[in-house]
Amino acid sequence: MTEAGGAEVDGAEVDGEREGGALIGDRYRLLELIGRGGMGRVWRGRDERLGRDVAVKEVVLPPGVGEEQRAVLFHRVVREARAAARLNHPGIITVHDVVEHEGAPIIVMEYVTGPSLASALAKAGRLPVTEVAQIGVKILKALSRAHASGIVHRDLKPDNVLLTDDRVVITDFGIAHMADATLTLTHTGTLIGTPAYMAPEQLEGEPPTPAGDLWALGATLYSALEGRPPFSADTYSALCVAIVTKEPPVPRRAGPLAPVLAALLTKDPGSRAGADEALAALEAVLRGAEATGLPARTAPTRRLPPVEPVDVPPVEITAAEVVAAPQTPGPLLLRAAGCFALVWLGTVFPWNEVRGWHGYPRELLISVTAGVIALVNAVLRPRWPAAPVWLLFIAVNTGLFLGVTAIWPLWAFGGVLLNALMLGTCCWLLWWFVPRRDPAGRRG
Repeated sequence: MTEAGGAEVDGAEVDGEREGGALIGDRYRLLELIGRGGMGRVWRGRDERLGRDVAVKEVVLPPGVGEEQRAVLFHRVVREARAAARLNHPGIITVHDVVEHEGAPIIVMEYVTGPSLASALAKAGRLPVTEVAQIGVKILKALSRAHASGIVHRDLKPDNVLLTDDRVVITDFGIAHMADATLTLTHTGTLIGTPAYMAPEQLEGEPPTPAGDLWALGATLYSALEGRPPFSADTYSALCVAIVTKEPPVPRRAGPLAPVLAALLTKDPGSRAGADEALAALEAVLRGAEATGLPARTAPTRRLPPVEPVDVPPVEITAAEVVAAPQTPGPLLLRAAGCFALVWLGTVFPWNEVRGWHGYPRELLISVTAGVIALVNAVLRPRWPAAPVWLLFIAVNTGLFLGVTAIWPLWAFGGVLLNALMLGTCCWLLWWFVPRRDPAGRRG
C-alpha cells in the first residue's frame, strides 16, 4: 500500500473524472490514483521533464463555488503552496509545482512511499511509548521550522503524517487554509474534514497560531498512544462542544508521556506548552528521564474567564480525604435525575393538578410516574441525527403518558400531548448535551 499527500486507497483506482494517463501542465503524467480525502485526490505521477515520480494532488472544490470564487481560491492555493515550497526540511513534504488543470488547482509534491500514521494505527491499534515519542520529536522539529517561517499548518492529524524508514513527513501545508476560505466563500456551507484534532480556539473562529498546531500534535500523539482521538461524539456539533468545554479522558497507556499530552492539550493557548518545552520533554522521555520543563499545569483544564485574585488560607488535604472524595455521577444517572425533576416540575402547570386516587397519595402517584418516565428517557440513546431523535422522544413520551393515563386517569388527551411535547423536548436536550461518557471515560 502506497500513500502520499495524506490520503489513501487500497491499490490502484481509476477515477471517473480524471483517468490515469492524463497529462497535467504539459509535464506531469498521471499513473495511478493512490489516495483520496476530503480535500481532493492524490495520484502517483511521472515528471516527464525530469524523469522522476511525483505525487500529484488535485484539490477538489465543493459544489456551489462560482467562477469568481474559484479564481480567488486558486490564487490562495498558489500563494500557500509557494510558501510551503520554501520550507526546506526533511519532516515537511517538498512542493515542486502548482498548476491549474481544467479549473482545479493541482499541487505537485515529492512522492513519499510509506504509510500514514492513521493507516499504521488502523493496523496496529496503537504504538509503543518510545515510538510515539520519536514521532513527536520529528513532528515538532518540522513544525518549529514552519512556524519560524510564519506558516501554520491548521490541519495536523494522523492522516497528514507519513512514516518512512528514517523520516516522519508532514503533508498538506496550506490546504487547510484553503478549506477555511472555502467555508467562507461558498453558499452551501460545505464542511471539509473533521474537527477531532482542531484546537478549541480554532473551532471558536480565532485566528490560527502555532499554538493550534501544538494542540493538534497533542491530539495526534494521544491517538497514537490510545488508539483513538482524545474527543469523540455522536454528532459534529457535540464533538465541537466537547473539545471546547470538556476534558479528554485520562490516557491509560501514555506512561511518561502523560505530562506532555496534558501540557499540549491545555485549553488556554497562552498556558499551552510551547514547541521548545514539548521538544525538551519528549527528548527527556527518550533518554529514560522524566518529562521536565513543562508548564506547571499537569492536566488539561477548561478555558475559564479571568477572575480577581482572592487571598485564601492554605488547606491541608489528607490522602484519605482524597480517596473518599465523591465521584462524579455517570451520564445515565444525570439524565435520569434531570428527567425525574422535570416531571415533578411539570406539576406546577394547571393542567397537571394531581390529586390522590383510590386512596393512593398524590406524592406516590407522581413519584412512580416520574421514576418510570425518567428511567425510559435516560436509557434512550439512539445514534441518529438530532431531528429524528427529537421526534422519537416525543413519540416515546406520548406513549408513556398514555400508558400512565390508562392505569390512573390523571390527564385528558390534550394534557397528554402537551406533557409529551414539553418533556420529550427537555429529554431530547439532555440527550444532546449530556455525553455518553463521563470525564473519566466511563460509558454513560
